[in-house]
Amino acid sequence: MQVADFLKKLPLSEYTIHFIGIGGIGMSALAEILCEGGFKVSGSDAEYNSNCRYLAGMGVNIAPAGHREENIPADGCAAAIMTSAAQQNNPEAVKLLRDNIITWGRGEFLGELCRCYKRTVMVAGSHGKSSTSAMLGWILRKLGNDAGLVIGARYNSSERNARLGSGDILVGEADESDNTHALLSGELALVTNIDGDHAWSKEAVAEQEQKFRIFGANFRKTLYLASENCRRIFANCPNAEPVSEEKFKYMDSLVPGNMLGFERTNAVLALTGAEYLGFDPVMAAEALKSYPGIRRRQTVIMVSPDNCITVLEDYAHHPHELACSLEVIRLRYPAHKLTVVFQPHRYRRLLRYFDDFVRILSDKTLSVKVLPVFCAWEQLLIDGRESADLVAAINAAGGKAELLSLDAPERSAETLLKECPATEQTLIALIGAGDIDRLTKCFQCKSEE
Repeated sequence: MQVADFLKKLPLSEYTIHFIGIGGIGMSALAEILCEGGFKVSGSDAEYNSNCRYLAGMGVNIAPAGHREENIPADGCAAAIMTSAAQQNNPEAVKLLRDNIITWGRGEFLGELCRCYKRTVMVAGSHGKSSTSAMLGWILRKLGNDAGLVIGARYNSSERNARLGSGDILVGEADESDNTHALLSGELALVTNIDGDHAWSKEAVAEQEQKFRIFGANFRKTLYLASENCRRIFANCPNAEPVSEEKFKYMDSLVPGNMLGFERTNAVLALTGAEYLGFDPVMAAEALKSYPGIRRRQTVIMVSPDNCITVLEDYAHHPHELACSLEVIRLRYPAHKLTVVFQPHRYRRLLRYFDDFVRILSDKTLSVKVLPVFCAWEQLLIDGRESADLVAAINAAGGKAELLSLDAPERSAETLLKECPATEQTLIALIGAGDIDRLTKCFQCKSEE
């Protein structure tokens, strides 16, 4: 298989590449693009998951679960891409360093990939990146443009989140969690919002904002949804401007009626991006009518046979996201009693936004179950908070909360269903970005029974 001509711009002398942590959603997307583009790809991960199985079906050489030196192909590789979750003592990374093989981080390599396309569009922001980029990618492909995609979530359909495309347009999302968004460049940047998530100190917030300024300046045009933070951060960026109030209202009038709350805001930015790229916004909005959504974003995973119980999942893990998620749930299911199963994500996030989580989850209309903190490779902070502290604070504020174990997710799922009143419609919202999906899978299995 020949390597696509436009990918030959990558700084590689040979077309073999190894991925450390290939099973992650962002890493697997890059691997899929390179494989489709004619590269010889290999990879490894601590867990052999569904992304690994899919890539293996494409012909990618996936090692058995675990990291070890022998996972690197015996005939070597020209370069490697390593997930930010990998430890410094990862045996594959150590061998690559010893062999003087160029190794990029995921965000660093995405920056290289950006330069291969004629018009790169990157969506950045603290919240809504995946949804907005997925909407824009859906619009372009439905309108006949063979756009490349590198999106950090899967569609709720057969459409892939990773596509090589023709080399004209690439649509993707820029990750601010490790500040690698500042390495990206291209035709158009779209910014949803900026509120300092993933920055755990004043110094880190200042650094992140500076990286956003660099990101905005790296594109021919930067369009952002108007907010105090975005206006301040991009004030001296001559190529950056907010979506005007008039433009916002017009685009919002075109958004399909089934989209609510934050979904509409994301759609407005996607439509604005499509218009900038030369597509008619009315036709773009028509294409959005078939948009299937992406996984773990207001996704219904089970409805009981009598329609009394609905279970959905959402990726929200920041207080702003949690509040927006609950707003849409209430708009979409106004007659349902709400049970919220929430998993805090990272000890540092729980500590920083503890009072905000308490304020939102102590609402007397909610029945709240709190799962153990998904630590995301963090250790409990000396002055940190745990899930039990969140439960106690919610109850002290007048709410109703209790701990829920993930040790036996099947039993926890059964408990949640048994607690639903027989005479009322109930919605169980599984909200979080960690291994709460273990509980999700239990409900999915019940739905298939």
